[in-house]
Amino acid sequence: MFDVIQEDGHALVAAAKSNWARPVPDCPAWDAAGLARHTGTVLEWIATIVVTGEPASFRSLPLPPTGDADLPDWFLDNLDRTVGVLEAADPRQTVWTFSSLGDHRASWWRRRLAVETAIHRWDAQHAVAVEGGPPPTPLDADTAAAGIAEFVTEFLPGLLKSCTERPSGKVHLLLTDEAPERWLDLDELGSDDPVHTRADATVRGTASDVLLWLTNRRADSVDVHGDRDLFEAWTRLKR
Repeated sequence: MFDVIQEDGHALVAAAKSNWARPVPDCPAWDAAGLARHTGTVLEWIATIVVTGEPASFRSLPLPPTGDADLPDWFLDNLDRTVGVLEAADPRQTVWTFSSLGDHRASWWRRRLAVETAIHRWDAQHAVAVEGGPPPTPLDADTAAAGIAEFVTEFLPGLLKSCTERPSGKVHLLLTDEAPERWLDLDELGSDDPVHTRADATVRGTASDVLLWLTNRRADSVDVHGDRDLFEAWTRLKR
């Protein structure tokens, strides 16, 4: 896992520094520099939490560099430190997390960091592709599968609860490179218990494709069939 985090972090920087002012379509509030500053700050935030075991405010952290030229070293220093902190921590160590399931083990942050870094690396590379560059590299399959589990169990119930026009129905997720398959009952706040009835919609693809679809990224190779109203309502879920 830590090797993949390092690879994704370095790839994010490589894509971003090719044009710091490049817009990031899937993170419209940021350009490439803003994406790097955000992700680098998240790295520092996670390290602080795991070291202290306590919640931390972004405002308590040192500000990222204002100059773009200083961003790569700052980002990669934070990446090395955070990976080192998580490698050294006992996975069972009790720390603060924002887990909706009450999981306060340090290992929770390993998954969170891996998924956060992978998705934002894809965002940075996709921004390059939009301008005619090479397509983004798919997410590591194990990381993507962990991200799907995290999204379904930790985040989706809250997203559905807070959405005034939430999608309705049952969605079957079929992963072509990972197991298991998942059934999402959107009328039961995203419950992923097995459903023995016909799905209203089916989403089929690699773990990378499906996680990107779940988070409203442009996963052109994911295969979706079923209720179009459900799919349209899905895109209105806040991320």
